[in-house]
Amino acid sequence: MRKLFQGKNLIYTIGVLALMVVSVVFIRVPLPTISLPAEHIPGWSIAGFPITNTIIATLLADITVLLIGLLAVRKMKDVPEGFLQNIMEWVVEIFDGMLTDIGGKKKARAWLPMFLTILLFLLFANWWELVPGFDSIGVMEPVEVAYAKTGVTTGYETTSILGMSSLVSDQVKLTEEEQAEIKAEAKHAEEAGEEYHPHEAKGYILIPYFRAAATDLNLTIGLALMVVVLSHIIGFRTVGVKYIRRFAMPVITGMKPIDIIVGILELFSEFAKIISLAFRLFGNIFSGQILLFVMAFLLAFLLPLPFMALELFVGFMQAFVFAILTFIYFEQATHSHAGDEHH
Repeated sequence: MRKLFQGKNLIYTIGVLALMVVSVVFIRVPLPTISLPAEHIPGWSIAGFPITNTIIATLLADITVLLIGLLAVRKMKDVPEGFLQNIMEWVVEIFDGMLTDIGGKKKARAWLPMFLTILLFLLFANWWELVPGFDSIGVMEPVEVAYAKTGVTTGYETTSILGMSSLVSDQVKLTEEEQAEIKAEAKHAEEAGEEYHPHEAKGYILIPYFRAAATDLNLTIGLALMVVVLSHIIGFRTVGVKYIRRFAMPVITGMKPIDIIVGILELFSEFAKIISLAFRLFGNIFSGQILLFVMAFLLAFLLPLPFMALELFVGFMQAFVFAILTFIYFEQATHSHAGDEHH
């Protein structure tokens, strides 16, 4: 610790602290509008279906996984050559061994493609959030329009940087009188079948083109539903009709009254799986996004870096947890609890 305040280290420390002070005074980053639902990008729709920034981010993650997979096998050789083929074969070997230890070789080979697809998709979907510009490039929307849509009351003034409009840290807040006027005008426009446009924009908010895909509950709940439904399909294909005994009169304790209750609990646990899978992923990624926003707002220089490193780890862990639970649910579905198995 003493060396930090001696010689060149002291100069470096003072320089960093000076830059941090300068960034607080001169480089103020506006706090982005935090919205629970994904934002619809104005003017973007397909056959009347609104295109949101999380849909674009989801497609970006899909394309990333496909490109890496195609490039890895484009010139595949028996003796691995090149970075991509080596890294992909290493990933496959690591997780194939892990899944084999959990469920056996046959199940590991059968479900490894699903495991890796979910893992890599969520991994890149989470990590794209850390790319500069991912959450900061988009469409400027008047705060009045945002208030009419989602109730946002705070916007920012704008400036021009290299010919591009950019938000500045000067906040603009709608008064109660302005909010009431906007509501009336928006209602009148809706009744006339028109879009609401303010006479003069008081301030703006940014609707980014990209937003972390897992911050949209539609994605996380959809993935969770897919996993749970597939686990039941696997159960019926593996065990047959006896699979239903998991929920109706399972043989676990040997005492029928207790087994009936256990079966009911098993049924409720299937809904709990959907909720836990969806909200665990959503909550961690959404809160991580807010954390990065707030750290950059407080101090744009250096302070966000350790939190970005943390989100790099969290992004991997959430992808891994979702994928490994998928495999575990598939493996559990192969047991019928009908009383004719060895437990």
